Amino acid sequence: MMADFFYRLPRSKQHIVSLLILFVVPLILFFNTTLGGKEIERHDITQWRAGAESILEYREQFGEEPLWASNMFGGMPSFVVSTKTQVPHLNNFSQFFNKIYPAFQYWVMLSGMYVLLIIMGFRPLSAVFGSIAFSLTTYFPVIIMAGHTSKFFTLAFVPWTFAGYWLITRSDKKIAGLLLFTAAMALEIRAGHPQITYYFMYLLAALWIFDSVKWIQKKEIKKFGLITAMLVIGGVMGILGNAERTLSQQNYAQHSIRGGSALEGTTGLDSNYAFAWSQGITETLTLIVPNLFGGASPNYWGPKSITSGPHYLGALVFLFMILGIWKTRDRLLLLFLGVGILAIFFAWGNSFAFLNQFAFNNIPFFDKFRAPETWLVVTAFCFTIVAVYGLDGLFDSIQDKAIPLKQFYKPLGTVLAVFIIVFVMIRGFDFVSVGEIDRISAQIAQQNQVPANNPQVIDRAQNFVQQQLVPTREKEANADLLRFGLILLIGTGVVYGVTQKKISLTIAGLSLVLISGFDLIQVGQRYMDDSKFVTSNVNAERLILSERREQDEFIRSENEKESYPYRVLPLDINSGPFSNAIPSYFYPSLGGYSGAKLSVAQEVFMAANSPLFGGQFGINIALLSALNTKYITYNPGLVIPGLTPVYNAASGGVVYRNDKVLPKAFFVDSVITANTPNEAYNLLYPGQVDFYTTAIVENYTPITETDSTSVIKVTNYTGAEMSFEINRSKPGFLVLSEIYYPDGWIALLNGDEIPIHKTNYLLRGMEIPAGKHTLELDFRPSTFYNGVKLSWLSLIFQLGLAGFLVFKTATDRKKSAE
Repeated sequence: MMADFFYRLPRSKQHIVSLLILFVVPLILFFNTTLGGKEIERHDITQWRAGAESILEYREQFGEEPLWASNMFGGMPSFVVSTKTQVPHLNNFSQFFNKIYPAFQYWVMLSGMYVLLIIMGFRPLSAVFGSIAFSLTTYFPVIIMAGHTSKFFTLAFVPWTFAGYWLITRSDKKIAGLLLFTAAMALEIRAGHPQITYYFMYLLAALWIFDSVKWIQKKEIKKFGLITAMLVIGGVMGILGNAERTLSQQNYAQHSIRGGSALEGTTGLDSNYAFAWSQGITETLTLIVPNLFGGASPNYWGPKSITSGPHYLGALVFLFMILGIWKTRDRLLLLFLGVGILAIFFAWGNSFAFLNQFAFNNIPFFDKFRAPETWLVVTAFCFTIVAVYGLDGLFDSIQDKAIPLKQFYKPLGTVLAVFIIVFVMIRGFDFVSVGEIDRISAQIAQQNQVPANNPQVIDRAQNFVQQQLVPTREKEANADLLRFGLILLIGTGVVYGVTQKKISLTIAGLSLVLISGFDLIQVGQRYMDDSKFVTSNVNAERLILSERREQDEFIRSENEKESYPYRVLPLDINSGPFSNAIPSYFYPSLGGYSGAKLSVAQEVFMAANSPLFGGQFGINIALLSALNTKYITYNPGLVIPGLTPVYNAASGGVVYRNDKVLPKAFFVDSVITANTPNEAYNLLYPGQVDFYTTAIVENYTPITETDSTSVIKVTNYTGAEMSFEINRSKPGFLVLSEIYYPDGWIALLNGDEIPIHKTNYLLRGMEIPAGKHTLELDFRPSTFYNGVKLSWLSLIFQLGLAGFLVFKTATDRKKSAE
């Protein structure tokens, strides 16, 4: 039949046509940026750029990495902000390809999924369908629009990693598979989102266990040992491909909020924090009916606080999943189905606390990550492969004769049953989120300066929800259910046509690809805010400068007059000082924006009962002074002893100067020894300790004497290095107003290393003997430099494998020619 022209083409041309189809897909989804000449204004990238300012300045001035960011949260290692790659790899070419083809990274994901499905043995058009189904899941445009590029780049290499696994375990091209597995793993790790890698290790482990049981049952012990060794070597070498960052980040994680709290004796995230953004159990139906819970905020009414969109998988994925479950007998299908369902259970987080609290407490590294709904990327991957099994199995069953329709009664009956269940559930929804009326009541009460429990306020809130919000939410849920039904009906029509020999495999395959692509692109574009597409050449730095305030410029100019920049507490900044990095672009801030802050900063600055905010005036000025914080930006009318308004911005903001600020380094007269972190922390609260004369040192009692004639001068300060000239007639204890980090900071007194003590819970302190001294501090963590060496080892290993493959291929061709 002429209609089957695609499958009459040589296999190589089928692949070329398929990859060209996939090449076009992201151009359509991101038309505004790929062909429309615009760029995406992304919040996270803007925040990153602001937070990385001190790192970039140092890099430009000195031509090397500072490894320490001095402008956020009082200082923190740069490993989670920005560290320039020291060892080259394939990802270094991505910027070049992105200039030629703006959606290059998206095509990496699409083509990777296609290659994986081809290696798994599926037809090209089935592989195109699966590639589109996974890569256009609405979660991907959502995270791209939000600026979560590291997450997306990591996901883009996931299919390539599994393609390497498949070659190692199921083909005679094991060396090629080892190279692909190692390189893809290295690229995935280098993309910089360990949470995604960790999640997909569950699927990789499940596949290895499945295969190992099969090999052992068949007594193929040698094969089991060889393949397992190759996977271990490939995995280790892949991970080492980014050891320059991985080792440092792993070390850093122990001291960050992901490493737990010394106060609470935990080694991971707080469970309440970790389980934020848990998927609701009923909300899981948004996998097939995207706007069932309102879609994105502010219309969203599900259990999460806010969301930018659902993880919609597509109606046809659901149809062919059910078909695959009923009609395909391959055990691998059940493995992918099982892991996909397990990922849903994990995505439920505190909605399914019985399982997830157990996993949080007992499974290694489970407590290092937050936002459980992210697990649904594993569900999308697994369910897509199950759907491809269903589609390809359908094509396999088509012979010369039509297939009796009764063979499809059970799968189509299941699909119909799910549709009816969702229809009935919608009738029972109230379309109001938990606590929504209370929140709106509080807003109305605040605007009108009346109590939130005022009956009239509550009535207004209820009326607003019922008249303005509920009708829209109900309408959208019903519309998406109808849309779901129509796409299922069209998909069923294609299945009927191909099984009854009314249309060819080519027409059926292309139709399903077109329908699925249209479905996912249309839904994905709902959550791509048009206002986020801005005129070309608008970069993050320009956006930051557009938000510059008069008070920012004033503080910046004042700091330029000093030998080192004083810190600032920007209390009047949008979203709060500890969720916004914009001020950090202009001066060192006690705040910033990071999902992996140092735990000591989290506990002192942001805890519910923070010692920084308390006492008679609501701000602990003594602690601020010890933190070398000279300026506070706030609204007019702040009256606190020791604060002097020094600048009034035309916009209404005021800069207050802390007249009691302590210098970058200062000596104290006495020391309190704290035996536990909790004891040191409790002494930070207002009125407990006079930080101007006394220091709190943990588990150590230094020698210190009062010396009114002592002199200390800052001779150099970059944040990553600092030096001082000191003159004392008596031994003393020096407090350095820099955040304490135990791994990497070295203090040299006259060239000899001296210990750095944890002081005032989050600062550094050192014993200084009498006399004239030069004190130098430098941040040079061994993990980073050892990691660079290991990254080179990984690259050499990969190049060696590649060279061996080239040599072997040339030799084989020569032998064949002879």
